[in-house]
Amino acid sequence: MDSSITHIRPRFAFTVNYPVDEALERIQKVIEEHEGELVANVLDYHILMDIPAKERHYWSPQLNFRLEADEDDESKTQVKGLIGPRPAVWTMFMFFYFSFGVAGFFVSSYGFSKWMLGEFSHWIWGLPVAALIMATAYKAGKMGESLGADQIEQLKDFVREALELKKRPKEAAVA
Repeated sequence: MDSSITHIRPRFAFTVNYPVDEALERIQKVIEEHEGELVANVLDYHILMDIPAKERHYWSPQLNFRLEADEDDESKTQVKGLIGPRPAVWTMFMFFYFSFGVAGFFVSSYGFSKWMLGEFSHWIWGLPVAALIMATAYKAGKMGESLGADQIEQLKDFVREALELKKRPKEAAVA
């Protein structure tokens, strides 16, 4: 849960020492106690936590995790999930990467073909231009990720409190 945010969508997994139903009850209790501080959807043992609409911005993260009974010990629960951008943001970035990657490949292939035939072509610059655009999109994503870092910690703190991994200070809960 304490993994750094060095990846676009960091994953986490840990085990707690109580059964799945108790873990779910703890999470639902914290959700009720902090109503208005987070938006949460619980479907069976799958939980999606989000920042409230009034505080949400384009780069706001979502915390998406599930509770599973430990295969070796039913009295324990495995918590697995990921923290990342909302689906619309994630889809947009994947669309950019895919589109510019494919376009750069085909345009530069055409340019290289012309060059190999002894003809000059500006199309040969397709791949470096596409790589530059993709690098710019990556850098923009990393910048956006840093803008949402405080909100990532806020969401992680709710899970820590619910599963008693760490007590939240009362001042931090209000801020």
